[in-house]
Amino acid sequence: MEILKMLAAPLIGAVIGYFTNYIAVKMLFFPQHEVYFMGHRVPFTPGAIPKGKPRLAKAVGRVVGTELVTKDDIKAKLLGGEIEERITDTITAELSNKLKDEICKLTKCSEETYADGSSKLSEMLSRQIVDELTASQLPEIVVSKCNDSIQEKLSTTMFAKLIPEEKIQSFTAPLAGKMRSMIERDGMEFVKPVIENKLTDFGEKSGMELLELIKVDEERLGELTGKIYRSAVNNYVDKLFEKLDFAAMVEDKINGMSVEKMEQLVQTVMKKELGTIVNLGALIGFVLGLFNLIIK
Repeated sequence: MEILKMLAAPLIGAVIGYFTNYIAVKMLFFPQHEVYFMGHRVPFTPGAIPKGKPRLAKAVGRVVGTELVTKDDIKAKLLGGEIEERITDTITAELSNKLKDEICKLTKCSEETYADGSSKLSEMLSRQIVDELTASQLPEIVVSKCNDSIQEKLSTTMFAKLIPEEKIQSFTAPLAGKMRSMIERDGMEFVKPVIENKLTDFGEKSGMELLELIKVDEERLGELTGKIYRSAVNNYVDKLFEKLDFAAMVEDKINGMSVEKMEQLVQTVMKKELGTIVNLGALIGFVLGLFNLIIK
């Protein structure tokens, strides 16, 4: 019995300390609204976090927007490391695929749709080429060059005086109109197969093969891609931070969050620490009770 009496004070202190800290932790979130008794607001209602939610949201938003997420941090993460290397490697890998396959993948089209689109494109390009040739001065230029060539050939023969330049031009003059009519009438028949073959060959080539035509190899492509990527990051991260107010975004997010959700998040992150505070209350209560027993 004497031992129980001796331990009673420390144990009661531990229980009081435990529940005091437990209630204190709970009062961070509860009650969620003001509580009134006989027309007077009960002290410490609402809980600390519901009461100070706007101020907490503003403070967290300011810290996130100015200290935790900065332009320099984003740039450092995006530049000169694994991300930059992955992007460069991904672009190079994509350019190794056939252009036709890449187009189908990007547009999510079938091979039949691609073939139909290619046919329409060749039709459009062929028609545009024929129209441009018809409207151009090409027939007149060809006839003029023919006149010059004929005159040059005749100039060294005895026919030079018998067939003057005006006579030659009178013979060749109608050719320009006939040539234009022929282009307009039969141009598609000759131009379209050529365009179709070129588009087919173009689709079967990879991006790297096309780049090699202009003397850009894989090493040079990596340099160019890295340069463009770094320039884009440096330019657009600054613009991104001008357009997006991260502090305001975080503040709005917290203000729009329910108290239950906030408690759930805090418990997820700090459940162990909050439990330690509650248990520490019990320990302190036990020690104080023991200390009070020793003093007596």
